[in-house]
Amino acid sequence: MNKVMKIGIMPEEAYKARLLAIAKGHYIPARGEPKIWFESFQAAAQLLSNENIELLRLMAKEKPESIKELSDLTGRKDNNLSRTLKSLEKHNIVRLEKAANNCKKPIPLATSFCFENRERYYAV
Repeated sequence: MNKVMKIGIMPEEAYKARLLAIAKGHYIPARGEPKIWFESFQAAAQLLSNENIELLRLMAKEKPESIKELSDLTGRKDNNLSRTLKSLEKHNIVRLEKAANNCKKPIPLATSFCFENRERYYAV
């Protein structure tokens, strides 16, 4: 798996204006537009660090059945790894599925990223 996810960069005020335009029906997002947005490249870089991208690629390759198994593969502590995975899940980069043994199975939704920078969107 080498799914590329498009990430949008847009200042908060422009993002709010975009959401209002969508809600009012004044704007329909085009096919292929980013579904995940960050306020700055710095904010995106904090979540999509080299370490976290390597984690996503390891999950895609090894397909661990639980966070504990992923912890064993990475050498990271469960609680630290769990926090990282929850942050990635919040941004729809990882899905944590309930497994049969009541564990959470981490599934990466992307392993590579491209960025689209939009300074302004709409004046609504």
